[in-house]
Amino acid sequence: MTSIRTLLIAGGCTLSLAACDFLVARDRDEPAPVETEAPDATPDEAATLPDESESPVMVASTATIDWDAARADLAATPTEQRQTSFQVESGGTAPPVPVLLPTGIVVPQGAESGVRFQPMSDGYFAAYPGIDYDIIVNGTNEVIGADTSGDGGDEPVLTYTPTMSGAQVSFSRYGADYLVEFECKSIEGGEADCITEQEALEVTNKLVIAGTR
Repeated sequence: MTSIRTLLIAGGCTLSLAACDFLVARDRDEPAPVETEAPDATPDEAATLPDESESPVMVASTATIDWDAARADLAATPTEQRQTSFQVESGGTAPPVPVLLPTGIVVPQGAESGVRFQPMSDGYFAAYPGIDYDIIVNGTNEVIGADTSGDGGDEPVLTYTPTMSGAQVSFSRYGADYLVEFECKSIEGGEADCITEQEALEVTNKLVIAGTR
């Protein structure tokens, strides 16, 4: 009985060792996995890939002002046309852009105190209360992108844009950018129709230079 048990145990060990040898041999014979790399992009595919370095970067810069042209226009403007209800400084203390202001507008009686002029670090703004709409004039020497210095002798290109509260007209002159806003006193039916395009352009065309460095 003991010899039979001994034979069975020995046989089991032999089978276990044979199985271990088979697994070891299989592991040795099985080739190692090969790492593959993604194929490089073809020239056509590479041409379509976006290049972040080519994206335009818009940078704000200070415009170059044509002060000679502004001073020449100021000298040629009759004194009565550039008279205002507030003081516009001249010389080194003047705003950093030539000051353009509207003329021939009607300010309601008693609203003269609402006329405001405020020099800014980059330009100025002037506000005029009106009967049907208020007028706000903004001038700035901050430009986005290329500096397109204006020539005082050229007629500015006016861009009219209707807004939810009225309208606005933008243009460039002397190298500075200007924006004339018309704010309606009342809006009916969700539409601001207190001023027409022709009227807005006429007011803008009548702006005169009232101060410069």
